[in-house]
Amino acid sequence: MTSAAVPDTLMSALSDHVAAQIGLSLPRERWPDLWRGMCELAGESDAAGSEACLRRLMASPLQREQIETLARHLSVGETYFFREPDTFDALEHEVLVPLIAARRATGLRMLNLWSAGCCTGEETYSLAILLDRLIPDGADWNITLLGTDIHPGFLARAEQGLYGDWSFRGVPADIKTRYFDDLGQGVHAVQPVLKRRVRFGYFNLAEDGDPGWRMDVVLCRNVLMYFKSEKSVQALVQLHRSLVDGGWLVLGAAETPLPAQRGFAKVSSGNALLYRKQPMTAVAPRVAPRSAPAAPRRKSAAPAVHGATMLADRARVHADEGRLAEAERCCKAAIAADKCDPRLHYLHSLILEEAMRLDEAKAALRRALYFGTRFVLGHVALGRLCQRQGERVRAVKHFAKALDLLEREPAGVVLPESDGLSAAQLSAALMARLQEA
Repeated sequence: MTSAAVPDTLMSALSDHVAAQIGLSLPRERWPDLWRGMCELAGESDAAGSEACLRRLMASPLQREQIETLARHLSVGETYFFREPDTFDALEHEVLVPLIAARRATGLRMLNLWSAGCCTGEETYSLAILLDRLIPDGADWNITLLGTDIHPGFLARAEQGLYGDWSFRGVPADIKTRYFDDLGQGVHAVQPVLKRRVRFGYFNLAEDGDPGWRMDVVLCRNVLMYFKSEKSVQALVQLHRSLVDGGWLVLGAAETPLPAQRGFAKVSSGNALLYRKQPMTAVAPRVAPRSAPAAPRRKSAAPAVHGATMLADRARVHADEGRLAEAERCCKAAIAADKCDPRLHYLHSLILEEAMRLDEAKAALRRALYFGTRFVLGHVALGRLCQRQGERVRAVKHFAKALDLLEREPAGVVLPESDGLSAAQLSAALMARLQEA
């Protein structure tokens, strides 16, 4: 029996049942693949002519083993290293370089990246190669690099790390020779040192629930374009939850741009589709508690505060590009517009530290703490500078104060100026700092 011999109404219902659990849109032209997958689930002897078999499979949710079996027949497996070079170029210069610099400035060397729908692993290893180039002291960092898929065969190949020449099309020869061992006959193995930096595992984007991860960057390229629209929305909610505040989502260049209400703001960068996480008010609105209304702000202060924000953003851009004099000029102008904002004094300290004016940087941090006594990152940065200058007792004092403040915060809350790190992550990093002090 073939799919053509099964009533259209049954095949349509079957495709809807499967799509609801793995997300994939299964139009009529995919029905033969779906039929072969369902026959494998049922066992050839049972599937040999029974619509009853299909109806039994549709009577309950698919189990993980069944989803993995169907994925072998339905997943699209076309990928290669550094696919869509424009996207990787934007990822490097627009996302990773500023993010790594910011983490270095805070002394919290942590980075979490996720390749969702990683297929056979080329994208995940491409990220590992990119990070190796951008972070030469990677051994001193706590980096999570995760690749997930629902196809067990794809994951097995990714874990194995063996690739043919076709996976390297368009890749510079030096990358192949530096990060892969030539095994002959057109087979190349990921070098062990790179392989150890990557983890692979099963994850179904179409399932409900928070994955429990808090990532700085998520790549989900050429995955959602195969999803039914309602499952695409559900997956985006899940991806939004998995990102830290201000975290980045990277989609495939051929995919449909996201509407603004999906909780992401598009960041224009050529052909690349880059998005930053915004508060998910449009998808999951929250009502502010009546017992704690926001204090009204004087209208006369608004233009100055708005100007301070713009100047601070400009200062960050200049600093990222190494133009420290321009960065300091903009930062001072921002402080003049809103001198009571501790974040501006903190930004000033980072610029001064980059310019190796360490005593001035410490003075700027003391001003930040004067205006924000509970400003955790101020204590972290001041402790780090004291440690850098050999003032161990003072360093320990500031680290301990930061830990004390963090203990009063929910573990998952993201602190101001922390680049998306949660209170729990900051606490863990600070404990490591205290051991070094």
